[in-house]
Amino acid sequence: LRKLGLDVAEDSVVVGIAARLDPVKDIATLIRGFAEAEKRSPQLRLVIAGDGAELENLKALAQELGVVGKVCFAGWVSDINSFFAALDINTLTSVSETFPYALTEGARAHLATVSSRVGGVPKLICDGETGFLFPAGDFAALGKRISELAESAEKRKKLGDALYEKAKREFSVEATTQRQLDIYK
Repeated sequence: LRKLGLDVAEDSVVVGIAARLDPVKDIATLIRGFAEAEKRSPQLRLVIAGDGAELENLKALAQELGVVGKVCFAGWVSDINSFFAALDINTLTSVSETFPYALTEGARAHLATVSSRVGGVPKLICDGETGFLFPAGDFAALGKRISELAESAEKRKKLGDALYEKAKREFSVEATTQRQLDIYK
């Protein structure tokens, strides 16, 4: 994370997202929610992996909200496995999705996840069981959930492990292949 430019300490809790910086991904809601959560949980840090047309607007928003020193715009990250392994909390703030790979990639890393309730996301994230869901665009609800996770390593582990198990059981290559075979039979 330090190589990416994020100022982290031993007690930091790192929130992250891997997404293109496009309006449909609504990274502005993430920055607003992070700013709310950081007021209650100052050990929080945010790293945003991705590039796109919204970059300058998002940097300006982080500056406006006073969190610029705690937010890192990492740009394109080619080693996505190492990126997810360095996080404590995975997020998705899209206003529209089908079934995003960023959630299964985070699940593989046993990450507690907070996601907007859009598209196929609820097939993987069961609110309170395998992560937290919030209404798209509701930065206050997102901030509350991020802060809740920041304050409890036990809750992060419980949700991250539950997400991993569900993703492995229902969305792994093996599970998907078996479903296809069953359909053909």
